[in-house]
Amino acid sequence: MTDPAPDLLELRGVSKHFGSFRAVDEVGFTVRAGARHAVIGPNGAGKSTLFGLVSGTLAATAGSLLLDGRDVTRLPVHRRVGLGIAATFQHSSLFLPETVLENVLLAALRRAGTGTGFGGRRTAGARAAATARARTLLERVGLPTRHDVPAAELSHGERRQLEVAVALATEPRLLLLDEPAAGMSPAETERLTKLIAALPEEVTVLLIEHDLDMVFELADTVTVMHLGNHLTTGPPDAVRASAEVQSAYLGTTEVSS
Repeated sequence: MTDPAPDLLELRGVSKHFGSFRAVDEVGFTVRAGARHAVIGPNGAGKSTLFGLVSGTLAATAGSLLLDGRDVTRLPVHRRVGLGIAATFQHSSLFLPETVLENVLLAALRRAGTGTGFGGRRTAGARAAATARARTLLERVGLPTRHDVPAAELSHGERRQLEVAVALATEPRLLLLDEPAAGMSPAETERLTKLIAALPEEVTVLLIEHDLDMVFELADTVTVMHLGNHLTTGPPDAVRASAEVQSAYLGTTEVSS
């Protein structure tokens, strides 16, 4: 019998208050290394706020976040990226005028510490290595023939694929995906689901998503939030069968796959 994977991320009583409004209130759970961990809940549950607290785009009011045992609660976004946290957001952060390859290349060069802009000074060897890595990542996410296309010309689904490639170029240990299937067609969602499922085991995924079909296909662990609070965390089948979850998340309707 193999030992369980250690926890990569731990949230301890994490809160975010906006005045008297408690968007996230003393939430605590852990994410195992290598997990495909989903966070679900109705609108207003606090999911995206929680995502911001983990990524660093929002500062916690109280509580602490630990990455592999290290307290990262007060670290800015760029420091968290350096420690292995990468994120894709609901609203695209791509450089739309630049090509697909240049978007991934920039992230790879930043990770290598060899430039912070498209015109940055870099050695030929560093650029060649980063370009090869960028091409490999575009192959992995299903965009092998789109290298020279401006990001602005991609479909919505292709932009999501590109965002994953950009995030992977930073060599994350923890990949945060904030509603990646939002606005996608069923075919695009299916492609994205297969892409996430095929990510290497060393990349831990924390996924926030409304598409429950996608969640229950991908996730090995599901956390449910309700009104800013942590309701439960467990295996997908147990969460789906929970009367408490059905009552809080979908009224009396069964959570279906």
